[in-house]
Amino acid sequence: MQIGFIGVGKITNAIVEGLCTSSIANTQIYLSPRNEANARHLAEKYPQVQRLESNQQVIDQSDIVFVAVRPAVAVEVLRTLVFREEQTVVSLVPLLKKAELLNAVAPATWVARAVPTPTVMQHMGPILLFQANDTVTQLFSYLGQPLQVANEHQLHALWTLTGLITPFYDLLHELSSWTIANGVDVTTANQYIAGLFQALCFAAQQDSTINFKELAQHAETPNGMNEQAGREIRKKGAHEAYRIAADNLLKWFE
Repeated sequence: MQIGFIGVGKITNAIVEGLCTSSIANTQIYLSPRNEANARHLAEKYPQVQRLESNQQVIDQSDIVFVAVRPAVAVEVLRTLVFREEQTVVSLVPLLKKAELLNAVAPATWVARAVPTPTVMQHMGPILLFQANDTVTQLFSYLGQPLQVANEHQLHALWTLTGLITPFYDLLHELSSWTIANGVDVTTANQYIAGLFQALCFAAQQDSTINFKELAQHAETPNGMNEQAGREIRKKGAHEAYRIAADNLLKWFE
């Protein structure tokens, strides 16, 4: 399989690292020349990775082309390149809708949109896919959990949630600071907090029909700590702040 990447930023770096440390075989990876430090580092680290001299060379060598450039320049960059009809193009660009992508990469017609997260480097996490063929879906299965969506609005709604990564880590930081202020050493505090929330999410994933509201209620006992904390935080409107932030982020895709 010949795989090319136009754009070698953080997410491309994570995908390439994930693929090169996975069980996938007989794969050659071609990187565009931009972000030279990243591209050279990956090419020097893995024998199956090669940095090429131009974006067009990446297109010419690849069966599957990943597009990972900034939204503001994506169409401009793609229209300067010559694609082949039989190529598969996978866009990782947040604001580039399928219709615009098809127009920019014609005559290629096999196009998909994908939303991997940096955790694909560790072969874990959900990967949103819109109209991905079997080859692309199988490729992403080496990196995490592919999840197909039915339409672009669903894709955008779920993509919005990736904008809440910083607030999530901010929450963990606040809990860490509070714990340390109460006498716990920083290493123990952070390992416990990260492990606790990871374990709670893992437990939820074991149910075929995940119901977060039921899980919240199940954790409560009458007059217990979880009941008290849930009541206090809901009263403060903290959860509503997340809904408002998500509503505002979704507008980016309109």
